[in-house]
Amino acid sequence: MIKLLAFDLDGTILENGLVIPEETKEVLNKIVNLGVKISTASGRKIEDQINIINSNGLGDGMGYPHSLIVNESQIYLLDGDQYIPLDSWNRRVSEEWKELYPLAERIILEEMGRLKSMGVGVSIHIIGEVSLIRNMVAMRFSSIEEAKNYEKQLREKLKSSGVPLWSNYNFSLVQILPPSAGKGNTVLTLSRHLGLLPEEVLVIGDSGNDKDMLDGRFGFRVATVSNAEPEIKETVERNGGYVAENPVSRGIIEIVNKLILGEIRYETGI
Repeated sequence: MIKLLAFDLDGTILENGLVIPEETKEVLNKIVNLGVKISTASGRKIEDQINIINSNGLGDGMGYPHSLIVNESQIYLLDGDQYIPLDSWNRRVSEEWKELYPLAERIILEEMGRLKSMGVGVSIHIIGEVSLIRNMVAMRFSSIEEAKNYEKQLREKLKSSGVPLWSNYNFSLVQILPPSAGKGNTVLTLSRHLGLLPEEVLVIGDSGNDKDMLDGRFGFRVATVSNAEPEIKETVERNGGYVAENPVSRGIIEIVNKLILGEIRYETGI
């Protein structure tokens, strides 16, 4: 039975960029009242997420999300009216990244120079002090398709060169991260902190930076919404997951009704 639900924000649950509709919150309230923990699993900064949570009347007022995964690598736990960092994990990723950052910076600057010399429209998105806070460097392309195509090349280049870094894409961004970062690793750490097994965790996402938590490597239950990228739908289906017929927040409602409330009713006979 599912005991933790972790979902991406943009393209997965948020409507109009910032809104979690009332009917979606009603369904989330139901599973929270049945003991299910809820977490975000996002690349957004902590400040952005807290603003979204507060503007939707969640957080300390409703008692959930119980945790926030930010920057694809850091965990914050709801404690009273505040989100408190899970220091043991956050510090580990930060220290790992500080050691690897000079290498990541050199790679991204070299790649930028090479791409620009070829006439590719690309710019630096995250580097320097911001990068050290967010555990990644990133460049922005002029289209999602360009970002996806380039990220495949970069992924192979990093792998073949043997450097301890990996890449993903998030819409038009291509990101380079340390080994411990990524939504999959971070959700796994959160589940262990809560004393849960991977099969008691349901993860939902829609884009390239969700793939590492949806591809089965960690043993989570997986699902996606109908507006997800085709590659993400294929990944979810290949790993026995559920692809909703509805998009974004309505897709979340469908998934929760089928995979959480449906199973609770079956298990308990309610």
